[in-house]
Amino acid sequence: MTDALGKFWGSLPLQSGRESRNMMDKANRTLVPNRIRREEILSYAQRIWQDQDRVTTEIASDALIFIHKKYEADPTFFSGKSMKGIVGGLFYLLGQRYGKFKTQRQIATSLKTTEVTVRASCRMWTELVQKHYGYAKME
Repeated sequence: MTDALGKFWGSLPLQSGRESRNMMDKANRTLVPNRIRREEILSYAQRIWQDQDRVTTEIASDALIFIHKKYEADPTFFSGKSMKGIVGGLFYLLGQRYGKFKTQRQIATSLKTTEVTVRASCRMWTELVQKHYGYAKME
């Protein structure tokens, strides 16, 4: 990603040193989608796993890591997707990983979305989760 940014910035017309530094700083700050906030992900996780504080925090932290990795690999992945659509399947897969199973219906109800959205999100995230953990079981 850094090489791609370097090529992009190198192709722009020359500007003063301060202007180009400001543009590069702005690009580096926006590498994570602005509409995906840590507090929101933690809030969604707490809605789903109400009784497991430590597990909730770990699942939310892992979700943030996966979101960041995916954004670095493919920034367009998040285009046109709602926050609930992004995290629904990820929470389902991470819940399985941590042994805190929730059905797709339970997750969809907690996030106020549909089971179809959670299933579609699972399909999107399965490959990345499998690569990271070595496996991911989908029902």
